[in-house]
Amino acid sequence: MSKSVNIGSIIRILGLLLLVEALLMLVPLIICLIYRESDWSGFAVAIAAAAATGAIAEFFTRSSSTAVRNREGFIITALVWVVFGLFGMLPFILADRALSVTDAMFEVISGFTTTGASVIADVDAQSHGILFWRAFTQWIGGLGIIFFMLAVLPELNKAAGISIFNAEATGVVHGKLHPRIRQTVLSIWGVYASLTAVCILLLWLGPMNLFDSVCQTFATIATGGFTTHNEGIAFWHSDYVMCVIIVIMFIAGVNFMLLYAGWKQGIRLFLRNDILKFFGATVLVFYLLFLVSALIRGVAPTVGNLLIDPLFHIVSAITSTGFAVTGSENWGALALLLTLILMLFGSCSGSTAGGIKIDRVAVLGHNFVNELHKAVFPKRTYVIRINGKALPDSTVSRIMAFMTLYILIILISAIIITLAGYSFDDSLFMSTSSIGCNGLGFGITGVEGSYALLPDFIKWLLTILMLIGRLELFTFLVLFLPSFWRR
Repeated sequence: MSKSVNIGSIIRILGLLLLVEALLMLVPLIICLIYRESDWSGFAVAIAAAAATGAIAEFFTRSSSTAVRNREGFIITALVWVVFGLFGMLPFILADRALSVTDAMFEVISGFTTTGASVIADVDAQSHGILFWRAFTQWIGGLGIIFFMLAVLPELNKAAGISIFNAEATGVVHGKLHPRIRQTVLSIWGVYASLTAVCILLLWLGPMNLFDSVCQTFATIATGGFTTHNEGIAFWHSDYVMCVIIVIMFIAGVNFMLLYAGWKQGIRLFLRNDILKFFGATVLVFYLLFLVSALIRGVAPTVGNLLIDPLFHIVSAITSTGFAVTGSENWGALALLLTLILMLFGSCSGSTAGGIKIDRVAVLGHNFVNELHKAVFPKRTYVIRINGKALPDSTVSRIMAFMTLYILIILISAIIITLAGYSFDDSLFMSTSSIGCNGLGFGITGVEGSYALLPDFIKWLLTILMLIGRLELFTFLVLFLPSFWRR
């Protein structure tokens, strides 16, 4: 059997995905028509372009099989985000308040990767269709674009599905709930859709209208962070809204396979899970540190500011949601440092969040303790156990390599950004926020500025970082290895 890359299969699968994207863009088009907004024409052009390209790809590759191997899985998984972005940015370019190509690509990739960093200065001035599309791209990308394909295309419920699932799935190890990959995907989508419905209802019961509750839910469930108002979540001045979003963000930061298994087997499964306990303990410890910092600096004039704001900020940062709290930039250097650490950590693998993932941090902690023990008792054998299962040395080595490469990419990116004249604080925050798919801003990208102020080459750099972070480094970077193409 030939070991060359099966180009026909790759093109056919990407073509099928474009047909799916065309169908998805019908929703914001309908919303534009409901609100009688002229931006519907931009969506119509984007739908026509995606559908035509997908149909042409399907026509010329109809004799190609959709069966792919691991190598094609990596290629498809990396390319689909770019392809979706190329067509998904068209509504932004063709809108009444049009964005440039650079800004449109930045915005749509920020949406699909659930980063939530925005170059739109006046969100309130956008049409309902554009606002919905921004939110919808996050919801689509929350579990992954590939998950859409595996759920709606039964023909890929074979080895192809497993190859692509493993290429896109995040975390330390990949497991399946069911023998057939599509059943696994549908189970996870069931949890995702159920949480979405619950969050929409809860927010709608508060001060939000239905449209805002849907858009904010998409951003919360996907841990994305796009909002429908310039003031963000502060627009509603509601502790109820903040509390609902805190709970949903935290849940969205948990492994969705664990959520499904816990729903089927009972709450005790959550209580026995080492990673979930570590995640909760991390949030609690950082919450106490933020409280101490707020009390010392006297920046919390009300009980709500003292109790709710720090917790909202912490959960938003660690889950990479990126919802901002008013006045958080005035919390001091300690709060900034803690925020950077939270952005690096991320929450659980298998969730919608970005970052290194708390699973890897837990393994790093166990490995550090083991190395201390080895220094005292070098002849003993030590293993790292997560949920009672010993991790092989190869997995631990891969985690160490991942974390080293992750930090290295952040530092290199920060150095490049400083060459453009930005401070190291701003550069480090931008790099960490982008590769962690976080979206939080600080300094030039915070309350006193915007990502829109950045030069185009910095926006393209951050766009690439979003993609690298969403694909967890290896899936993206492996494409640049000559040996990958020689196999």
